Amino acid sequence: MKILIYGSGELIVMSYEFLANFVAWFAAALPRVVTAIIILIIGWAVGRILGAVIAKFLDKIGVDDALRKTAVGKAIEKSGITLPKFFDVLIRVFIYLIAVFAAVNVLEITLLTHYMQMVVEYLPNFIGGVFILIFGLMAADFVGDAITAIGKEAKIEYADLASLAVRGVLYLVVLIVGLSTMKIDVGILNMIVTAISWGLA
Repeated sequence: MKILIYGSGELIVMSYEFLANFVAWFAAALPRVVTAIIILIIGWAVGRILGAVIAKFLDKIGVDDALRKTAVGKAIEKSGITLPKFFDVLIRVFIYLIAVFAAVNVLEITLLTHYMQMVVEYLPNFIGGVFILIFGLMAADFVGDAITAIGKEAKIEYADLASLAVRGVLYLVVLIVGLSTMKIDVGILNMIVTAISWGLA
């Protein structure tokens, strides 16, 4: 059975079957949509809270102050971004993406679910790599500065050169580990470190 609706001089034909199917689809999808919205709201709230807590914790233990004393820290400081704020944003994005993935999964959007799963699965590697790079480079700077300070105090010749060499090698090692954690190919860096190792040997 069909209804004929006239409007604006045009004839619009709509079947009862189509209307019934649409209503049924909407009724079935509505709970999933509501659930997805709730998940997104919870994810947004958790992301903001967790990001703020981690940022406050890092600030409290003085990570930002320690970072400023290193060459890496000075470079980051010039960009106008503090380390706590950086990790605040990073954690927020991670939580937000998890929430989006969960919401998409609830909505049963297969294609989006697949891609969101790939992103969510990779993000821990990225965050881990960032942690390694930042704190590893901080440690490398600390070791380099310590060698320089000890060398000057003991009046050791070429202490600055030794500090620079050690710092450079540690930088390379940290880069290799950090980028490998991010699943980025570091074949060239491995070759450089191997060559340096053979040279030092």
